[in-house]
Amino acid sequence: GYCKNRRSMRSLSGVKEPDAPADAIIWQPSVRLLLLFQKAVAEGGRSMVYECAQVADQMKERAAAGDAAGAKALDERLAFMTPILKGFLTEAGKEAADGAIQVYGGHGYIKDNGVEQVFRDVRIAPLWEGTTQIQALDLLGRKVLLQKLRPIHEHCGRLFRLCAPLLLSRDAQLRRHAASLLAHAFEWAGLTHRIAWRAARNREHVSSASVEYLMYSGYVTLAAHWLQMESAAVTALASGSGEEEPDFYLSKKKTSSFVFDRLLPRTRGLKAGILAPAESLTAMRLDEFSFDHSR
Repeated sequence: GYCKNRRSMRSLSGVKEPDAPADAIIWQPSVRLLLLFQKAVAEGGRSMVYECAQVADQMKERAAAGDAAGAKALDERLAFMTPILKGFLTEAGKEAADGAIQVYGGHGYIKDNGVEQVFRDVRIAPLWEGTTQIQALDLLGRKVLLQKLRPIHEHCGRLFRLCAPLLLSRDAQLRRHAASLLAHAFEWAGLTHRIAWRAARNREHVSSASVEYLMYSGYVTLAAHWLQMESAAVTALASGSGEEEPDFYLSKKKTSSFVFDRLLPRTRGLKAGILAPAESLTAMRLDEFSFDHSR
């Protein structure tokens, strides 16, 4: 509600609220960037967590039915997904909370509106139960490389099967997003192979690439969940039989567009970090780690 009521200047594309002395800040694209990030992470992150909960339930059902092999396969899938969710969503949640403070401006930094408390509370998330750096090493080292890359091959296979039928959709945006995710899935697998090749020659490459690898994995996974939500929205709008109002589904499509246009491209910088030489991190001597700039 704050962004719809806080007024400052006029929209750059023209007056939006002529009866008011200024337009609400929500008309500014730079403010919407902050809000849409929060929306994309909150709704997409919830979907990611629900998938893990579903896999956990299925694993218990298989175990109860005496299907040890099936339960083991689901347990391994859950083990692969867990560090991605824990590492990526806590980092993204931290950014979302920081963006909430930014939206309020100076009002966000004080206690009156409560968002500063949200940021202080969420700041523990990337530390508690394993820091992001530990989660990243767990994902890349234990869950991928030590398993001879099998988990990433299986996971990317699921992404291929998700995208393939959507490439034939009548909805142009959905086709475009499916093609983008498919390309990222191929790239994700390829990057993993390149890390493995480099790590065989210098093990420091595992640690040096791990955090960017985790965040890359997170953005691709977030996009995959938004693709599924977009697909469901397209189906509901086409059939006219959705349980929600049409605006609900249109909002899902628009948020998915934001994710693919603004968030998934962050993988470009992450890819560069993944492929950067480990020596840019390891070359400095211990006595060179000085923050004393007075000398």
